[in-house]
Order: sequence, then structure tokens, then C-alpha cells
Amino acid sequence: MSLPNLQNKYASGAVIEPLRVVQERAKHGLGLSGSIPAGVIICYDTPLWDWARSLPDLIACDGWLTGSYLVQIGDRRVLITKAAGVGAPTAVMTLEELIALGITKFVSLGAAGGLQPSMSIGEIVVCDRAIRDEGTSHHYLQSAKYAHACPNMTAELLAGIKAAGLTSRTGTSWTTDAPYRETIDELRTYRAEGVMTVEMEAAALFAVGEYRGVSVSSIFSISDILTVEEWDHGFHTEDMAIGMQRIFEIALETIAGLGSVGEV
Repeated sequence: MSLPNLQNKYASGAVIEPLRVVQERAKHGLGLSGSIPAGVIICYDTPLWDWARSLPDLIACDGWLTGSYLVQIGDRRVLITKAAGVGAPTAVMTLEELIALGITKFVSLGAAGGLQPSMSIGEIVVCDRAIRDEGTSHHYLQSAKYAHACPNMTAELLAGIKAAGLTSRTGTSWTTDAPYRETIDELRTYRAEGVMTVEMEAAALFAVGEYRGVSVSSIFSISDILTVEEWDHGFHTEDMAIGMQRIFEIALETIAGLGSVGEV
């Protein structure tokens, strides 16, 4: 059986559209006040989120986005939010509801496992495409091996990294729903193909971006290195924390320089 189970799914409308969910919340006083943010940074990593929400001059969100924050940069506001969990379904629900608000630019920030042995903990990787080894993306786009990041915003992220005097890699990520079933054969295959990272959200987010006509890109800090011989993990190291903070700053500056601000 291939995904989706009903192959004519793409021609049929959804029973529950995210816009209706957002509208229902607004009816109950749970809408977002003020102007539409220029874009969104989606986080998953708890230490990164704790650091981000300690930054000065954050504006607390209201309504159903209580617990998220706005950063004012010039005449633009950037929304920073933490997904309710990790993995493609949760990330996509967050993305869909924010798109329904009228937001069109998104950067997903996360930790990723490095597949190339020359990588190091805290290294920055900009993802330009992702292998669709998860289920969610196949409910948005016809099945294919890859989903692609927004090329324009990805180029802006790379320009921001260069302007900051930082180094990074650009390449493919392997998105999977099953972190405890990343097999040795898969590791060898994808490493030989030059795949840079493994994580759980990018392919699905890119598929939704294409389906909804919005800009979605993703940038990672390497949290661990996967090899056939060992697992080199650095989740709680200073290098990892610094890498996450750097990609947050790059994403913030990138979104602040893109898009327009409208009214809710």
C-alpha cells in the first residue's frame, strides 16, 4: 500500500480547513491582536526556546497564540513560536493554522543528526530539499522522493550566514517519522548519496509550503553524528547551544528583511 490509501485524494476537498479553525477561535475571543507578522520562526528544542523567550523586549501574544512572542524589528514583527511537540504532524498543524492567519513566510529551526562523518556538533546546515520518508507530506503532494524548500528564502538564509561571518553546509535532509528505526542500511545509502542530515519535520513542512503557496525554509544545528560504529551525541553541549542560537538570529534577521506587514 502506498500513501495516501485513496489515490484520488488530491482532487477532494478537506472536511476541516484550518481557516475555519482559526475563525472559530476568533468568535470565542481567541484571535491574534494587531498586524499580521512578517513571518514566523518555528522552534522545537526546549533549551533554544527557553533562551529565545528570555530575550529583551519580547511582546507576549494573546488569544490562541498565548505562550508565543513577537519580536519588533523596525516596522515589522516576527512571531516566534514553539510547536507542541516534534515530528511532521505536529509541525504541520502549527504551520497550517499560522498560514490561515495570513502569514506567508516561515523558517523552521531544529536540531538534526549529521550523516556525514566530517560534521561536527553545532555545525549549521541549511536544508534545500528533504527526502519524504514520513507520512504527512504524501497527503499534500503526489508521492515523490523529495520536497523542496523555498529557494528565495533559502538564499536569504545563506546570505545572512555569510554576512554574519559564519560557515554552513547546504544540502538534503532525510525526514523520517521513526527515529528509532533509522537503520544502518539507510544510513549507508543516504550518506553515499551525500545526504547531510536526518530529522522529523522538513519534508512535510516543505510540502505544505508548496501546497499552500507560502515560503518555507529550514535550518539546523547538528546535535549528533550518526555512524555505523557509534552515536556521537552533543545535545547538551555548549557547541550545540551556540549553534541553535546562531540559527535563530539568522532566521530572525532573514524574516525581518522579507515580506510585508498587513492587518489582521
